[in-house]
Amino acid sequence: MRYAALAATTLAAVFSVGLSATPSSSAEILWKVESPFRFFKRESSFAMYERAFDAARGHADTPLPEKIIWKTERHLNDPDCKDSSSPAACAATARHRYEVSRLGWAAQTVNFTCYDRNARPRRYMTTCERQYSWGTAKEDYVLPEAHTIDLWLAHDVLAGLPAGDCIWTWTPRRAGAAGETRKQPCQAKFVIKRLPYSLDHNASGAVVKVKLPDGREFTDADVSVQDLFIVALGDSFMSGEGNPDRPVSFSAAREMVYDPTNSDNRDVASRSIAPSYVTSSAPTDFNAKALPKRFMEDEQKGLIYRPNSLELEAAFDKAGAQWLSIDCHRSQYGYPFRVGLELALENPHRSVTLASFACSGAEIVHGLFTEMDAREKFNEPHGAKVVSQLDQLSDLICRNGTAGRTASGSYTLPVYASGSTSISEQTFTKRWCPPANRKRPIDLVLMSVGGNDVGFSALAMYAITDSAKDLAPIAGWIGSEIRYSPQVARAYMGVIDQRFKAVKQALADGFGVAPGRVLQNAYEQIQFDETGGPCGMQPTLGLDVHPKLAYARDRVVEVSRFAQELQARLACIDDAKKAGCPAGLATGAGTGFRLVTDHLGEFAKRGLCARDPAHAFIDQKMMGMPRMSRATQEFEPYSPAATIPYAHHWRLVRNPNDTFLMANTHREGISLYDLLQPAYAALYSGAFHPTAEGHAIVADHVIKHAREILDARPAPMQRQAAR
Repeated sequence: MRYAALAATTLAAVFSVGLSATPSSSAEILWKVESPFRFFKRESSFAMYERAFDAARGHADTPLPEKIIWKTERHLNDPDCKDSSSPAACAATARHRYEVSRLGWAAQTVNFTCYDRNARPRRYMTTCERQYSWGTAKEDYVLPEAHTIDLWLAHDVLAGLPAGDCIWTWTPRRAGAAGETRKQPCQAKFVIKRLPYSLDHNASGAVVKVKLPDGREFTDADVSVQDLFIVALGDSFMSGEGNPDRPVSFSAAREMVYDPTNSDNRDVASRSIAPSYVTSSAPTDFNAKALPKRFMEDEQKGLIYRPNSLELEAAFDKAGAQWLSIDCHRSQYGYPFRVGLELALENPHRSVTLASFACSGAEIVHGLFTEMDAREKFNEPHGAKVVSQLDQLSDLICRNGTAGRTASGSYTLPVYASGSTSISEQTFTKRWCPPANRKRPIDLVLMSVGGNDVGFSALAMYAITDSAKDLAPIAGWIGSEIRYSPQVARAYMGVIDQRFKAVKQALADGFGVAPGRVLQNAYEQIQFDETGGPCGMQPTLGLDVHPKLAYARDRVVEVSRFAQELQARLACIDDAKKAGCPAGLATGAGTGFRLVTDHLGEFAKRGLCARDPAHAFIDQKMMGMPRMSRATQEFEPYSPAATIPYAHHWRLVRNPNDTFLMANTHREGISLYDLLQPAYAALYSGAFHPTAEGHAIVADHVIKHAREILDARPAPMQRQAAR
C-alpha cells in the first residue's frame, strides 16, 4: 500500500521515543489521502491502479524499483490468459477476466473522470462531483477546498492495547472552520471527510489528536495535504494517439469489403485505383480489399445491415473506439496521466490535479496559440475545431472563466502553409488571466511540441510511400500536404526557435510559469528494427493493411537523419551552451526548459518494425493484417476478434496494421467502403506513435525529473507570497 513505506519509518520512530503518555510526534498516527488522483471521479478507479502499483512494487519497505510505471502497466494490461504467446493462444486459454483485460484498464475508467467528453467544446469540469468512502462531494477541479483523508494507529501502538475505544479529535488550522471529536474502536480507521486545504499552509490541514483506552495520547500537529497542479501541453506524442481508452472490437466471422461496388454516390475518391488494388504481401487466396469488420449490433442481433444504410452507419459509429477526448485522440494512456498517477501513489500525503490538453496534430501556432481541426466528430455541431490549448488552460484557471481574462499579450510567430517553403510572420494577441485572478500557480508543465511544426506526419508518409498520388484525396480531407521530404522540413526547423521563444513568453505572461518548471520531452526515435537498423529490410512488415504502403529504406534513412537534426536543434533551443549549437537563435541562451532525453535509448531497437529477437518468426507473423482465407474461411494469421491491443510487445511503436485494429478511424462524410478508408484508418488512427507500454516507459524517465523539480519547490507560504 501507499502508506507502507511510511509505516517502516514510523516503527523506528516509535521505538526511539518510547511509548510515553505525553503528546508525541506523528509517528504513531498514520494517514493517507483518499482518491488522491483528482482526475478520477470514483475512488474505485484509483484503487484499481493502486492495487497494480502495490503488486509491481513488491516489498513496501524497500525503495521504489526501477521502471515502476512500466511494471504497473504490465500488471494492469497483461491479458488474463494462460498462454499469451499469440492472440489465438490467449483466446484459447482465456480466464474469467480475459475480455476485460483484453480491452485495457482505461476502458474501465474513461466514463468516470472530471473531463466532460460530451460537452461542446469538450472541457474539464469547473466543478466535479467526486466519490469517497463516505459519499460524494462537489469540488472545484483546479483548487479544492478540502480533501478526504483516512487515519489509523500504527501496528505497534495497537499491539497489546486494552479493550475500549479511542477518542479522535481534529482541529482545523483554518480560522472559523469546524472540527470534530469522535469515539470509535481503536482498530477502525478514522475518516476526516473534508480536511481544509489552502495555498496558505497556515490555513490548510488540521491538528489531530487521539486518546487511547490506556490513557496514552498522541498528536500530529500538521496533518496537511500536498496538492499538486500539473499541466500537459502538446501533441500526439503526449496525447496517447494510437491508444484509445477503449479500443475497437472486431467480428470473428465478418469482413469489411472496401470496394466501390459497395459504395454509394458519395464515393468518388478511389474508383480509379480499384483495378490495381493488390497487396503483394498477402497470399493470392486472400481478398486484399477485405479487412476486419467492427463487431456491431446487427451481428449481435443476428442481422445484416445493408451497406451504406443509415442503420449500418449508426451501428458502425456506435462500435467505434472510445477516447477521453475524441477530437484530440487524447487518452489516459498518454504519459502525463501515468506521471500524475505515479506522483499520487508515491506519497500518501499528496493529491494530484492533472489537466492535459495534448492534442493529436497540434503544433505551436495551430494547437497551442490558435484553434486547430478536430481529429474526429468534426461534422457535429461545434465539433469542427479544438480550442487552443493556451485558451483552454486560461479559462480553467481563471476565477471568472473567459470573462476574467482581462490581460493581454502579443506574440509574433513564423507561419507557413504545409509543404511550402514560403515563410512569413504573423502577430497573435492572447487574452490572459491576471495573476490576482488565477486560482493557483502551476507546479509543473509537461510539454511535447515541435514535431508537427516541421511536418512529422508528412515525413512519415515520405518514408512509406513512393508518391502521394494514390492517396491524394486524403490531403484534401485533412486540409494540408500529406507528404514532403526533409528538405522542406529543414526550412521549418530553421524558424522553430522563434516559435519556442513565443511559447516561453506565453507561459510566463499567461500563467507565471518559470522555465525551470517545464519538462519538454524529446521525441522517441521510432524508425528502428530489433538490430538498431532503419526499417525497410522487410518493406511491408506491419504495413500490409493497404497496397500503397511500404518502407523505402533509403528514405527511412533520410528521415532518420533529419530526426536526429531536429533533436539536436531542440536541445540547443533549450540550452544554447551545448556544443555545436548555432549562433543567433531567437531563444538566446535557451528557453531554460528541461529537455528529457534519457528515455531515447529504450526505443533504439524497439521501433515500429522491430520483432522480438527471442521470437522473431512468430512476432513477424503476428504483425500481419488478419484476413479471411478463401480456402479455409478462417481469419489468418489470427482472428481479429482475439486482438490483444495492450498486451506486451517488443516494439514500442504502433505500426499502421496496429492502429487499424486499435482505433479504426474512418473518414466522415464519405462512404465507409471507400478504398481509401483502410489507408485513412491505418494512418490517422495513430500509426508511428508510442504504444501504451512505450508511454509507461517514457513516464518512468519523466518522473525522475518531475521529482527533482517538485522537491525543489519553495515552501507553501513562499509560493503564496510569490503570487
